Amino acid sequence: MNLTPRFNRAQATSFALILLALGSGGQTQSTPNVMNVATSPNGSTAADMFRDLGRVCTSAALLRQRQTSGSIENIQLLMENKVALAFVQLDVLKARDQIDQDPRAKDLRVLLPLNFDEIHLIVKRPTRDVFGRIKGVTAFSGLKGKRVGAWGGSVVTAQILKAKANNAYTVVPLNDRAASLAALNAGQVDAVLAVVGQPADWINTLNPAVFTLAPLDIPQGVLNGFYRPARLLYPKFGAAISTYSVQRLLITRNLKTPERRLPLLAYQKCALSKLSTLQETEGMHPKWNEVTLKERDWPLFK
Repeated sequence: MNLTPRFNRAQATSFALILLALGSGGQTQSTPNVMNVATSPNGSTAADMFRDLGRVCTSAALLRQRQTSGSIENIQLLMENKVALAFVQLDVLKARDQIDQDPRAKDLRVLLPLNFDEIHLIVKRPTRDVFGRIKGVTAFSGLKGKRVGAWGGSVVTAQILKAKANNAYTVVPLNDRAASLAALNAGQVDAVLAVVGQPADWINTLNPAVFTLAPLDIPQGVLNGFYRPARLLYPKFGAAISTYSVQRLLITRNLKTPERRLPLLAYQKCALSKLSTLQETEGMHPKWNEVTLKERDWPLFK
């Protein structure tokens, strides 16, 4: 199936705005300014959604993906003016503002409020000893005194949940998903916490005889903020599993110059007008069906 839509009048207008924005002193630049977008590794929700936006928005031709380790690196790159856009978790953005008290966070704006990503707590499948006692982690509440591996923005999520739930586990930052799963398999950590939009293909590749998903049995009143209740639905791991989710945002800086603002506003306008296409076209990420492009908890770029 050809997923590239026809070049319609609205997209032509958006593209014209971009070309106008890229002019300098009344002269058209021969080489358009390409802006970098920090996503996450290929195969992640952020990378897939950026790909999907590029299929429906002509303005994406001026945007280039930069694969990263996730939200923490993405915010740093954006603040250092090394990228123009960044996919980030809301809790990581809030932590940079409220916990780190980084004044640069106040200058960040939401270009597109996106989906909610679920918190996956991955553990070795519990066993029973000769006396019938369960060995292993069966839920978030059983992490006390344990080691929890995480990478990217999930490190911040693990730290926030630890503090809010008053659960005394040790957060072990790791390089990436492969390193985290290898550490769990080798017994170097007791669980891996990963914030990722379901259904995650790599979760489905885990061997259910070895690994399973544990519920986040945290009272909702403890997380009275930007986490909301969710359910993990992976049939190979049995019944639905209780968890929480956090919103993913596409953010930028509060840019002032027209040549930087207009291309981003055109991209934003296109995404808003093409949401139904993103939700209904075969091959697009299923998380688009949860997106309203309205729900957010941070100032909007406008």
